[in-house]
Amino acid sequence: MKKILLAALLSVPLMGCNSTTNDDVAKGDGYRCEQVKTLGSSIPKKRCTTKEQRELIRSESHDSLRNHQRAGTVGENSR
Repeated sequence: MKKILLAALLSVPLMGCNSTTNDDVAKGDGYRCEQVKTLGSSIPKKRCTTKEQRELIRSESHDSLRNHQRAGTVGENSR
């Protein structure tokens, strides 16, 4: 009886890990989840975005880089 109970308790965390994936994709709406490592932490965080959000982030990053290159600065404290 103890062996069955121990096996059941040990299998519960494994079932939880099986249900999470690195790339969750919903049907047709462009929703995607990915594991992202943050600066200063070795523990990845799950970030879920839609296709429109990813395109907006990409275009804002591109525009910001272009503006900084024109101005000749990369960071706020650049001299």
